[in-house]
Amino acid sequence: MKRRLTEVLKQIHLWRRNLKLILNSVPGYTAIWGVLLIVQGLLPGATVYTSKLAIDSFVTAKNSRAFSDLEYTIWLFALTGITLLAADSLRYVTEWVRNAQAERFSDDLKKLMHSKSVEVDFEFYDSPEYHDLMEQAGGESQSKPLALLENFGSVVQNSITLISFAALLMFYGWAVPILLVVGSLPSLLISFSFDRRYFRWWRQTASDRRWLFLYDGMLSHSDAAAEIRLFSLGKKFSGAYQQLRKKLRIEKLRHLREQMGGKVAANFLALVTGAVAMGWIALRVYNNTASLGDLAVFYQVFSRGQTIVVALLGSIGKTFSNTLYLESLFAFLDLKATIVSPPNPVPFPAEIVDGVRFRNVTFRYPGAEMPAISDFDLFVPAGTQVAIVGANGAGKSTLIKLLCRFYDPDHGSIEIDGIDIREFDVAELRRNISVLFQFPLHFQDTVEGNISLGDEREEPDPHEVETAAELAGADGFIDALPSKYKTLLGRWFESGCELSGGEWQKIALARAYFRKAPLLVLDEPTSFMDSWGEADWYDRFSSLAENRTGLIITHRFTIAMRADVIHVMNDSRLVESGTHRELVDLDGFYASSWKSQMLIASEKSFEAVPALK
Repeated sequence: MKRRLTEVLKQIHLWRRNLKLILNSVPGYTAIWGVLLIVQGLLPGATVYTSKLAIDSFVTAKNSRAFSDLEYTIWLFALTGITLLAADSLRYVTEWVRNAQAERFSDDLKKLMHSKSVEVDFEFYDSPEYHDLMEQAGGESQSKPLALLENFGSVVQNSITLISFAALLMFYGWAVPILLVVGSLPSLLISFSFDRRYFRWWRQTASDRRWLFLYDGMLSHSDAAAEIRLFSLGKKFSGAYQQLRKKLRIEKLRHLREQMGGKVAANFLALVTGAVAMGWIALRVYNNTASLGDLAVFYQVFSRGQTIVVALLGSIGKTFSNTLYLESLFAFLDLKATIVSPPNPVPFPAEIVDGVRFRNVTFRYPGAEMPAISDFDLFVPAGTQVAIVGANGAGKSTLIKLLCRFYDPDHGSIEIDGIDIREFDVAELRRNISVLFQFPLHFQDTVEGNISLGDEREEPDPHEVETAAELAGADGFIDALPSKYKTLLGRWFESGCELSGGEWQKIALARAYFRKAPLLVLDEPTSFMDSWGEADWYDRFSSLAENRTGLIITHRFTIAMRADVIHVMNDSRLVESGTHRELVDLDGFYASSWKSQMLIASEKSFEAVPALK
């Protein structure tokens, strides 16, 4: 009993939250919609009652042959027609209001979900549970707030109609309305039972639906097109998609088949009770204890009443089942970020005069057994360019995520001019860091739009955009594009131009430069460039990075060797530091890797000589 009460209170709480969510979004449309429902709830009873009066008046006029009785009958039939016309007209008006309400609310809800998606901690994206919750919240749950409100509206409208019908039936005996309701109860029980079972199945298959999304994306996304064809993966992914879809389709159809069988049985019971009631009133008319108007009223009220009771009970059942979906939506909207600004943030330094320091930092990714970095110490003096090199998995890219406060360290601190970055406003900290990630996004936008995305200004200065492109070495190929800086990039839309990997990387570099942040962090900035482009880029970068503090993560020692200081990482720690010459003379980890790179490069050059002749 206590568990039942807790569940009911929980559902009531979700209903209140849902109503508040809708009223905050579309108060006007919701108020109009509510008034229309009340009027529509009253009209069927008025139509039935006026039709009874019209039929009885017609019988009287037929017997009396008086013009006044016929005139009164005509007015009653006209009034019945007016109520029917009003009911139809209001149904169309309600449908328009409902669509307008749905369109506006859908946009507002999507805005809330997008805001929550960018607000939650970065670690949520590392969690399968988060992705399942996102699938649930972004799938059927997204349509449920208005569906629930519509269920409530249907309950109100049908209740008003049913009360008016019950009042009409009470004239024929108190047991008649009860018979009307009892005949429809099985439909509610069946609907409620199957809705709960379907919801449990829907929640359990969230991961399967995400696999479908992955397979579909692999088969249709341009980024995967080349490898899908080269490795003949189309049949494999298409087969996996179809196999999973078949499994979900069979399970869903089984649920619907069982539900259909139950509803057929319930409708048969409703038909039997209706036949009994109609037989009873027909016998009364035959024995002259009721009029033809009574028969018409009884037939309309009982036949339509059963439909309304089924709709009412169905709406009540759907109210409870749709509430189950709301749990997923509100669970998503209730996610709380832990990477937040302090109550009284410290202003970010107007100019970095000391530098950036990682002080005894240890960090382990959520769910990981081993730390990504451990007891890590690093100092990047202001105005210098520092390179970090090391093997894959050494923890280099993790430093960027920690510096940007995508995560907070488990132990230790990261400081800028001696101030722990957790003391800054998160948005202000990130505005002062310009990052080129190892795999930057290819935005389907113009060249100018791609570059200016690195800044929050709505109207970028075209001269500054061109300067950033020139510093990144992108101006050459941009000038060759059909509309230069107004050229749409990517192949998703008509007239778009695709770029090479190196050209896209230069666009991303220009975006990082355009931001003009005092901290410049580059993760493998030349990984897609050839040796000529790499050398040209570094010459440009040296002049750009002047008066800025730079952190370059790279595997290419030809880039690292030009930095002021090189730090070597291995097994999540710094193992060596110094200039290129100092590290080579040290003859340690860096020197060994440097010699290997140079040996490979010289062998390739030697092998290429005959081919050049």
